[in-house]
Amino acid sequence: MDTGVLHGMVIGLTVLIAFAVGLVLARTTRFWLNDDTQLARVESSRLYRGWVPVLIGLVLAAAAAWAFPLHQLVGSGWSAYAPLSGTTFTPPQPNSADRIGTACLLGLAAGTTPFLFTTDIIVRRLPDRIVLPTAIAGLAVIITGSILGASPAWFTAFFAGLAALVLFALLHLLGRVLRRQTMGLGDVKVSFLVFAVAGLYDMWAPALVLVVMMLIAGVWALIGVIRARRVRGVTIAFGPAMLSGMWLGSMFAPIVL
Repeated sequence: MDTGVLHGMVIGLTVLIAFAVGLVLARTTRFWLNDDTQLARVESSRLYRGWVPVLIGLVLAAAAAWAFPLHQLVGSGWSAYAPLSGTTFTPPQPNSADRIGTACLLGLAAGTTPFLFTTDIIVRRLPDRIVLPTAIAGLAVIITGSILGASPAWFTAFFAGLAALVLFALLHLLGRVLRRQTMGLGDVKVSFLVFAVAGLYDMWAPALVLVVMMLIAGVWALIGVIRARRVRGVTIAFGPAMLSGMWLGSMFAPIVL
């Protein structure tokens, strides 16, 4: 099948999955937020009005699938001939499981991102009823892709997500011990998906995502300090920085690295 057609099919499937996820979340806000006071604040915010989160998810999905490395979806097309042994080496070529799995993971992440982003800004919370099912579904996609697919990127995605989960959990525990503000539990839980998505793009993308999210968090914290005119006691919602860093770092990693 033509490369452009395959790429277009992945983009279309990614957008479709993001739309389905966004539609479910938009219709079940009361369930996953599970707090009437926070529900009133979220629903009254301009960031959450109408179909805005769903539409943003569709744009993210289309951009994420469009920017995804094409060789991981349709193959590189190269082979190497070894004259001494008389054999030809051809790397594993992506199959349908790789393409469907990629669309599922990107669509899942894109569909949930606007809801997590806005909720963390408004009420400083990454709801477990979004984060945990999303992380479990993402893990299931990664495991399925590694079994049925041919791309080695599934293993990179899994270990990148696992390493981030362990690192962020340690930072959270350290903050508890020192009684300092570090990583919230919501940030810890969402870290697996953030870095797994990055690992699927490129093996070095998680490092770039970490740098980008820290830069965004630093700028955001500086703005908070300037607005409050003090340093002590100023905190930020780290979830939006993580999610922004995930998409910016992942999509630009194949270009920058």
